[in-house]
Amino acid sequence: MKAIIITPCLKNKIRETIEICTDDFVICADNSFPTAMAQGIKPDLIIGDFDTGAPISFPESTEVLRFPVEKDDADSMLCVKAAAAHGYTEITIVGGISGRLDHTFANLQMLAYGKKHGLDITITDGENTAFMLSPGKTKLARKIGHSLSVFSYDAEASGISLSGVKYPLSRGTLTNRFPLGLSNEITAETAEITLEKGLLLVIISKFN
Repeated sequence: MKAIIITPCLKNKIRETIEICTDDFVICADNSFPTAMAQGIKPDLIIGDFDTGAPISFPESTEVLRFPVEKDDADSMLCVKAAAAHGYTEITIVGGISGRLDHTFANLQMLAYGKKHGLDITITDGENTAFMLSPGKTKLARKIGHSLSVFSYDAEASGISLSGVKYPLSRGTLTNRFPLGLSNEITAETAEITLEKGLLLVIISKFN
């Protein structure tokens, strides 16, 4: 069971972007719910400030949390906090990385927020997937036609080892001032990433 947060910024169809199981908890951020409903996905919760000015007709028997436009948290962050409050630690955000750059960056920052609060958050739009790694080992299955990039989210991330990739690394160090980890590629059936210190932003992107 996981929480799925659907954002308004998504150019692909939702079910083409992510598989939704019957026991998943679906949250629609702001005005994403008409799109979800049109694609046969009924949200369990709708959260937002609904500041577009258009008339709103919410689906029946769905909880709606309405917030003022002037607030500290973005709508997607409100959704993440709501998912955590409902007991979910695995969260997938659908969309949110293909529109405004400031919103994209804010959503990427939520990955670090998740790590700090014991949440595993993934963001995907069907062509790009991003998540954050804390120290430890992680295995990634090969995805043909996709690149693998790793970036230090902290000032420095150290003890980074990459195996099963085109450009391997052994106990290297990355900083947030130079994108050395850009555009690698998984060549084995499974790649392994080891991190000893810091936070590592991992992005898997479809080749153009």
